[in-house]
Amino acid sequence: MFAASTRRRIGFVALTVLVLLHLGAFGVYALRQRQSELLALYLDARDQWREGHLEVAAQEYATFVAARPTVAWPVVLLRNFPDAASGWFVLGRVEAERGRVDAALSAFRHAMDLAPGRGRREYRDLLLRSGRGAVLVEFARTAMRAEPDSPIAAKDLGAGQLATGQPAAAASAYEQALRLLPAWRRRTDPGAPAGLSPEEADLLNLLSVAERLAGRARLADAACERIGAATHIGPRLDRLCSAYRAAAAGDARGATQALIGYAPPSPEHEALVRALAPIGH
Repeated sequence: MFAASTRRRIGFVALTVLVLLHLGAFGVYALRQRQSELLALYLDARDQWREGHLEVAAQEYATFVAARPTVAWPVVLLRNFPDAASGWFVLGRVEAERGRVDAALSAFRHAMDLAPGRGRREYRDLLLRSGRGAVLVEFARTAMRAEPDSPIAAKDLGAGQLATGQPAAAASAYEQALRLLPAWRRRTDPGAPAGLSPEEADLLNLLSVAERLAGRARLADAACERIGAATHIGPRLDRLCSAYRAAAAGDARGATQALIGYAPPSPEHEALVRALAPIGH
């Protein structure tokens, strides 16, 4: 009697294990299928974007980021399955191309929340291009509290202040970025060559222009001259501040010549070049 009861219990346990294994296998299969479908949607969104079908691409990326948290739980089974930050990032880029600024900014914020730094450049540039310099000021101040040794955050603060008509404050922010830059370069690129870096030259240009707009010509000239003094070979790196220096001296032709071939790298540079455009005409 005891042996029969034991056999029944063993059989019941074995049956239970088999059922659980089958359920687990079915669950894994179903999860993999859902992930495959979502990956296909993500890839199709990329193709739609490339072909210029921005509305379809935005809808598909939005579906991806909404579904991914449940589809990816408890484990990702597919190689190269995009993470949520990537989904939000590309959605932000598509929405920006569509001119849907609020939607793009929201998507970039989601990307940054999930992966710090992802979409940060796009976010700050879109704030400037959409005339939201005050939002950039607050964003940069928050970033500086979290990263007090970041020249990027200090530079963003300067850009926001320059965009909101505060050139003296912007100059102070650019000065801070310049002070923080050497240590940042040693941390992020310890093998970088010595001498004037492109980042330093850019900050000196912006500092010089901010000082000039603040009415401090001597400080503006000094910042611009620091670039020339440190540049011995290669292309000129002081073209923006030299253009403003020439314009301040009433030399419209010199200002125009200084900007020949100059490609503004960011929205704040674009705005500064536009501000000088009437001088050359």
